[in-house]
Amino acid sequence: MNYLKKLGKFLLTTIISIVILSLILTIFYYFDIINNNIYNIMKMIIILGSLFINALLLGKSSNKYGIVEGLKLGAIFLLIMFLIKIITKNSFDIRTLIYSFIIILTTSVGAVIGINKKSEK
Repeated sequence: MNYLKKLGKFLLTTIISIVILSLILTIFYYFDIINNNIYNIMKMIIILGSLFINALLLGKSSNKYGIVEGLKLGAIFLLIMFLIKIITKNSFDIRTLIYSFIIILTTSVGAVIGINKKSEK
C-alpha cells in the first residue's frame, strides 16, 4: 500500500505540473506571445520534461530496479492518456504510438539516472 501511495504521489505531481505549465503556455499562445510552431514544440517539452523529472525523483526514492520504476510510471501515465483518448473518441495513429514509445523511454531513462544518482552518494 505504501508503494502505491509513493507511485500515486509522483503520478499526481506529474499531472499537476503538466496542467499548470500547459495552462501558462496556452495563455501565452492565446495572447500571441508565441507562435504555433513554438507552442507545439513546448507542449511536447512540457510533458516529456515533467515526466523525466518525476521519474528521476522516483528513481532516487527507489531501492533498486530504476528501469522498472520508470516503466511503471510511464505505463500508468499512458494508460490514463489512452483512456482520455477513448473517452474523447480520438483516433489512434502512428504518431500516437511513436509518442507513447518516447514517453516510455523518457520515464525509463529518468528513473535509471535517478537511481544511479542515489547510489553515487
